[in-house]
Amino acid sequence: MFSRIALLVLLPCLVCSGTVAAAAQTFGLDGGQAERAARPQAEWVRQAQMLEKRADWLGLLAWGQEWARVEAKNPLAWFVQGRALGELGRFAEAITAYQQNVHLAPGDVWARNNLGNAYRDSGRPHEAMLAYRAAVEIDPDYIQAWHNLGLTFYLTKGQAGVTQALKKLQATDPALAEVWRALAVEYSVTRDPRIARDAVRVLRGLSEAERARMFGILFAEG
Repeated sequence: MFSRIALLVLLPCLVCSGTVAAAAQTFGLDGGQAERAARPQAEWVRQAQMLEKRADWLGLLAWGQEWARVEAKNPLAWFVQGRALGELGRFAEAITAYQQNVHLAPGDVWARNNLGNAYRDSGRPHEAMLAYRAAVEIDPDYIQAWHNLGLTFYLTKGQAGVTQALKKLQATDPALAEVWRALAVEYSVTRDPRIARDAVRVLRGLSEAERARMFGILFAEG
């Protein structure tokens, strides 16, 4: 059972400890189309990684756009564009790029996480939480998306909203309350991977119906 006193101490730390930034998943052009199309994927990835490391977001965007021109169905080409557009503050375009990525690769949890970031940063927190939720439902071990989901939930609902959700979960199933408290509150404050691992271990022991019940309460679906 969670401690109300501990909760009230931890919740304000989500903002004051500097955890308010959502965690992003990292990752000139005419003629020679046939030659560029023949590039191995590793070359496209290496160049994208180098541009990202340099924080050359315009260069990364141009590289991703060129990649998509020669390999339009490669989801990584759209991920690269979304990554650059998000850093450039062009969130509507980033959303479109990540949506195309997810369309081509529905199981890409990295893209779903960053899609959530773009939604959140464009003032659409509910859609952001749905994107994070989709990521953790595909891969419950994806701690970064759990962090972003919990953080966005707190920033949207506030301390009272988090406390109310925990009370509802506690009344339904104490295991659900414990998982959500650990992932959405404790881990977001401490960033201690042991807390996240223990919570995910419990989460994996829950049935699909129990996980659905947890999300139903959190998202007021039932």
